[in-house]
Amino acid sequence: MVAPRMTLTARSLPLLACLLLAASASQAEESLATNVVEFETQNRNAAGVVRCGLFKEGGWLKDAFRAAIVKINGKKALCVFKDVPAGVYGISAFHDENNDGKLDTNLVGYPTEEYCASNNARNLLSAPSWSAAKFSYRGGTLRLRGVMK
Repeated sequence: MVAPRMTLTARSLPLLACLLLAASASQAEESLATNVVEFETQNRNAAGVVRCGLFKEGGWLKDAFRAAIVKINGKKALCVFKDVPAGVYGISAFHDENNDGKLDTNLVGYPTEEYCASNNARNLLSAPSWSAAKFSYRGGTLRLRGVMK
């Protein structure tokens, strides 16, 4: 038995062209995002997830303007916040190693899971301050980095 041969006819070319055009337009929409803030974290291991929040001043560390939960790839995680209007923001993230949805602390309230903030803001005995973590965002794509400690 001879296998049927596939041939392109003049009638099938427009259909093929439309399918390819639609596929490439769809891929372009997915890869082209505007007003994006990315926050890459360096973690000690790949256990659990990283939970990030993009905050405005009034909600700092309490009410995130945008939130992201991401898997860790190697020892890095990338939180992406899309459709962010221009403004002043701060980012806080923590490495939720046991994936229980909260930053674990010891008996005196000191975190036992790693955390970080934009500008690598950190206070010795309290949470990072807004003034140390805030940054101005004017639009486009902005990539920031933080090191979990």
